[in-house]
Amino acid sequence: MKINKRLINLSAWVALFTILIFPGEVFTEGTNRTEYGYPFVFFTQFKNEAESTRWFIKGISISLLPYLANMVIIYLILLGLNTSYIKLKSKKSNTYKKLY
Repeated sequence: MKINKRLINLSAWVALFTILIFPGEVFTEGTNRTEYGYPFVFFTQFKNEAESTRWFIKGISISLLPYLANMVIIYLILLGLNTSYIKLKSKKSNTYKKLY
C-alpha cells in the first residue's frame, strides 16, 4: 500500500486542530488541568493560579504517542473517504461514457 503524503499532512493538521474544535475536559480535583485531543488526549494545559506567567508553553504537556494514534485514525478515515470519492467519480465518468 502506498502512503499518501498529502493525506498524512492533512491528518496531522486535523489532529492539531482538534484542540480548538473539541472542548477540553477540565479537572478541578487534584491538579487543575484541562485536557484536549480527540479521540485520545494528547495535550494537557496545567493551571496554577498562584503562579501567573505570560508564557503559554510553560504549563503544557504534549504526549506524542496519543497524537500519532490520532493522526493514524484520521489518516485512515481520510483515506477511506478519498478512495470512495475516486471510485464514485470513476463510476460516474464510466456511466456518462456509456450514455453518449
